[in-house]
Amino acid sequence: MEKIKVMLIEDHNVFREGLKKLIDLEDNISVVAEAGSCQEALENVNQDIDVILLDIGLPDGDGLELCEKIRAKYPKIKHVALTTYDDAIFIKKAMECGVKGFVPKYAFFDEIRAAILMTSKGGTYLYPGLNTDILFNLSDPGLSDIELKILQMLASGQSQKDIATNLFISLSTFRRRLKTIFSKLKVNTVEEALTVATKKGLIK
Repeated sequence: MEKIKVMLIEDHNVFREGLKKLIDLEDNISVVAEAGSCQEALENVNQDIDVILLDIGLPDGDGLELCEKIRAKYPKIKHVALTTYDDAIFIKKAMECGVKGFVPKYAFFDEIRAAILMTSKGGTYLYPGLNTDILFNLSDPGLSDIELKILQMLASGQSQKDIATNLFISLSTFRRRLKTIFSKLKVNTVEEALTVATKKGLIK
């Protein structure tokens, strides 16, 4: 299986070196490029990279502006922010710049691994401890708790029949709820609903 190619953009050398060693122990992920500044990142980034782990606070510029510059040239690269910021307004702004994952620097490596794997597949990863309540209020199209649960269960691969059974509702009731979800998200299929919900950070 081809490994996920990661670039590390982090100005603290000890942190970057330690993270590189942990990532390179993984069977399906490897670090292929590194940078300690915006300028160095722009010089070293290339089209073969799948995911960038990006420090937002860099010595020579704003990490979000760097993300936008890289996305303009390499739109397929996914970006995960390694950050000390957990403000929902900041997270929303970062998502608008193209960031698909958020992991605080104090998180365990398992969370960083999960963010790499999730974003490499086109999903969005929000660290569970981040302050995302305001973010959801800003971007949530009005989905109820049960509707969010249905989306999460669909995303996990459960069939419609199994979901209806697990929620103790009939299949016809489930389908009515699904139509309501489609209407709120302005989509027509389950696949489109999951894509939109993932982009909004409503499901993992």
